[in-house]
Amino acid sequence: MKKFMLLASSLLCSPCYASEEWLSLQTNQSIQFTASYDDVSFNGIFKRFTSTISINPHQIESSYIRSTIDVTSIDTNSHDRDQALAESDWFYFSNFPHATFNSTSISIIEENYYSVTGILKIRDQEKQITFPLEWRVIDDNRAHADAEFELDRRDFNIGIGEWAEDETIGFNVSVTISMDYEAK
Repeated sequence: MKKFMLLASSLLCSPCYASEEWLSLQTNQSIQFTASYDDVSFNGIFKRFTSTISINPHQIESSYIRSTIDVTSIDTNSHDRDQALAESDWFYFSNFPHATFNSTSISIIEENYYSVTGILKIRDQEKQITFPLEWRVIDDNRAHADAEFELDRRDFNIGIGEWAEDETIGFNVSVTISMDYEAK
């Protein structure tokens, strides 16, 4: 019985739940996306962002994710395209330099896998999105998150005016997130 109690207490106090909050690192992180132009895919990244996560499977109702993305840090490997994305028909950097995501609920799918619902705000548009998240605590000081989902750029007024219904620029954008976190 004594061994069982020792094992149970060590499991409950495992490193997986040592930190209440985790802050994204400036290295080993990426928010990547894939879009299309004339049915040819191109990739891009956002180079600057911050994210804070608190996930505890034993208190899932109080878990959260808060993220801010500096959209001016976009890099599609094309100077001309990046300059066009700064304009008012696209991201409109001068008026909306940041996008935000704030979770409203997180639920457990299975160990290390969650369903995250929250409000994504890009430009002046807010939309509720839900996506799967893989969350792994590596040790007391490090954790890692991965997520993949699709967005419709029109939901956020990305590509308005002459681009609003023009299928030259694809409507669907695939987003891939991979981030390392450290205990706060």
